[in-house]
Amino acid sequence: MRVVAVPGTLCSPRIYSPLASALPDELDAVDWMTTPGPWRIEDVAARVADRIEQHGDPVTLIGHSTGGCVAAVVAATRPELVSGLLLANTGAHMRGHGDVDRILATIASAWGPELHAAVLDRSFASPLPPDLRAELLGYAARVPAEAALEVLTSQRDLDLTPRLASIRCPVTVLHGIHDRARTLADAQHLVAHLPGSELVTVETGHSPIWEDVPATVAALDRFR
Repeated sequence: MRVVAVPGTLCSPRIYSPLASALPDELDAVDWMTTPGPWRIEDVAARVADRIEQHGDPVTLIGHSTGGCVAAVVAATRPELVSGLLLANTGAHMRGHGDVDRILATIASAWGPELHAAVLDRSFASPLPPDLRAELLGYAARVPAEAALEVLTSQRDLDLTPRLASIRCPVTVLHGIHDRARTLADAQHLVAHLPGSELVTVETGHSPIWEDVPATVAALDRFR
């Protein structure tokens, strides 16, 4: 089984490296922020769907944070491409994601290392090793400001709730309960509107796909 993994805003595909090493399957982590736009959720989802389609067979699709929104759109609009869906610390909408407008304003007025570091550091419950943190900040520095502004604006204005019932593949919602951006209520809302889905909570921050690889692998085992 092939696994396609979509990272969140400003997040390097490198975040999936430990998971790739732990899986028996091929994992294809998508770098969607440093490639040409447009970068609205629907546009990124269409490019991810095209990437899956080129390989022929349905895949297990993972989406983290904003990448979870992208992955859900792929599963809803191109169900023939997705055999299983893992959504990690994401949500159907951004109501309650209290600082999104502040982040958008900062992207527009003060894009740079300080913002990159703030977004990165709040994505993990424990501080990252300095070399890894530097690598991830280096990736964020290569992301165009317009990519982050466009995707987060489109995500802010999008509510996927009406589309969730059309997702028919098995779904696991993985949620790190120490997340400072997404609450457990976001995960519970997804499960309430996704037929046959399962909620798995872990003792991590916003990025359980990195912070708890064994739990992520176990969550993916549901699709095998």
